[in-house]
Amino acid sequence: MNIFDLQQFEDSAKENGQRYWEATEFMDMLGYENWVSFKSVIQKSMSNCLSLGIETEDIFIPTTREDGSKSYKLTRFACFLIAMQADSKKPEVIKAQIALAAIAESLLEEKLSEEGINRIEERVKLTDAEKHLGGAAKSAGIQSGQYGIFKDAGFRGMYNMSLKQLQNYKGAESGKTLYDFMGITELAANTFRVTQTAERMKKNNVTGLNQSSVTAREVGSEVRDIMERSSGASPEDLPLEGNISSVKKQIKSTNRAMKKLDKESRNKDT
Repeated sequence: MNIFDLQQFEDSAKENGQRYWEATEFMDMLGYENWVSFKSVIQKSMSNCLSLGIETEDIFIPTTREDGSKSYKLTRFACFLIAMQADSKKPEVIKAQIALAAIAESLLEEKLSEEGINRIEERVKLTDAEKHLGGAAKSAGIQSGQYGIFKDAGFRGMYNMSLKQLQNYKGAESGKTLYDFMGITELAANTFRVTQTAERMKKNNVTGLNQSSVTAREVGSEVRDIMERSSGASPEDLPLEGNISSVKKQIKSTNRAMKKLDKESRNKDT
């Protein structure tokens, strides 16, 4: 079994105007045996880039192999994202995660937010789920001025309190979006609550503010019950984390710092 070796990783870098790593070679370093499974990790990592507002083609550079098949030239930041999203059951992946995160932290001179990349992804999922719920609410005849009441019913079901009470209970900063401070577990729970509320409304042909609010509260209560039975913790007692916008800035800074590192390395070699 090959274990990821940082020096081997550095030595395998290629130059063509910028430093990059061949996707298939990096695949082998992470212990993946076939392109199909590894490509799914690449696609997930590319989705991370879009969430950060970074052009994917600047990070995952499309290329064509000699046999005509499609592949990528990976920047150091692309390798970092892929390692963070890869299968952590693989010992090669764990080693790569530790090594590449250590490089990022040394460049930034600060510790990376734990689960930062996955937290950003989960926040995007919740945003998409909220849009889906908004569509379901509109179809149910809920007016724009009623949507806040309807949405609050979901919070009352899941947290046994209104959104405003929840913000006070958690000590959240006034005027900020509470979702932006939730950890990955709480974000995922809210994504599930929101999507299931929309689906139940459609399935049961729910109409009007009253029926919709009852449905939102029922689903929220069910999610609360699942969480308490699973972990013994109530959702309102889950700790808040740093603002997701700060996490995004940190990850984007990692990209810039890694670009600078490889540019300086190329200059030294010439």
